[in-house]
Amino acid sequence: MNLRFFHFFFLLCPVLLFAQGRDNPALEIVQDDIRIEQGVDGGFHLYIRKKPGIGSVLLTESTRDPALQSANYAYRAPEWNPINGDEIRILDERPIPKSAGIWSLIDSTPETHRELGEAFHIYIPYILHYGYEDTRHSELYVTSGTYFNIRAFSLPYADYRGSFRDNPFVLEVSQNPLPGPPEGNYMKETVEAFTEIAAWGAGAPVRSIGAEDIVDRVKDILEKEKGGTMDIVICLDTTGSMKNDFVELRKNLVPMLKEILGGSKYRVGMLLFKDYYEEYLTKVVPYTTDLNQIQRTLNGITPRGGKDIPEAVYEGLYDAAVKFTWEAEKRLIILIGDAPPHLRQRGKISKEMARDAALERNIQIHAIILPQ
Repeated sequence: MNLRFFHFFFLLCPVLLFAQGRDNPALEIVQDDIRIEQGVDGGFHLYIRKKPGIGSVLLTESTRDPALQSANYAYRAPEWNPINGDEIRILDERPIPKSAGIWSLIDSTPETHRELGEAFHIYIPYILHYGYEDTRHSELYVTSGTYFNIRAFSLPYADYRGSFRDNPFVLEVSQNPLPGPPEGNYMKETVEAFTEIAAWGAGAPVRSIGAEDIVDRVKDILEKEKGGTMDIVICLDTTGSMKNDFVELRKNLVPMLKEILGGSKYRVGMLLFKDYYEEYLTKVVPYTTDLNQIQRTLNGITPRGGKDIPEAVYEGLYDAAVKFTWEAEKRLIILIGDAPPHLRQRGKISKEMARDAALERNIQIHAIILPQ
């Protein structure tokens, strides 16, 4: 079995922390009561079993000052979302007005879940805010190891006039082999995004089954485009799920390039990308005509990180377009990855900026999709 095909497991594991309201066991939430799933819409979807006696749930910081002298803040989303954006939250015995723009991670209106039955649904964006400007405040990036507290209330709307109980958990993310043949393991969102990216100039994306043929797919592209002078930038996902692919890339990519490009006038560079809050967002490997330098670069790359599914694909494409000088007759970016870009813009680089940067420079983007 080729172990490069992974899927992510997300768990909220209980932790022993100070908890408020232990005298109401009806409000206890255990690991079997929750499911957490990651989407490409910029966050996690947390489902909490609706048990008798629980009227609402609210996500807060996971620890509380035992002397109750310091505030224990609820987490809130930076912007409205369709899952929880219209949920009512009562604070100081009155609803927080919508005009306040406080999008608490709260639910009082359960829905049907395929495993849990009736369940509360909370959308958790990757970036959370807590506190207020005149007090302790900051933002939190949600990733493996993040602590959460699921505060369960006896009344709807997180109304403190009833009883409540704190249930602290920690988010754990792991990757495990994905069963089945690679041909059926392409992530739908990756296929859709890479198809759109390829349509900016090259036409259609190319599917690879993984380490067995990834170098051959790059070769196919170069054979089709070969001729005249060539500027080539390989835009490469370097997160942990690419580990097995790098074994093949280190072994055979440069020998293939020497075979295909021999006798041609060319420059080859690389744009490595990961994601926000990783070792780097993007990294430029400048043009060279010395393919041994590309080999040394590949030998020095350690694929790691990637604590969530989407990666900085648009950021990688944008930097590949703007951080290299493009002079040749043939101008190629070869995008290689197994994960989609963020559906919601994370930083200053948008999909449109990446597209326009390539089109303005007459760059053809070829996209190679790897199985998840």
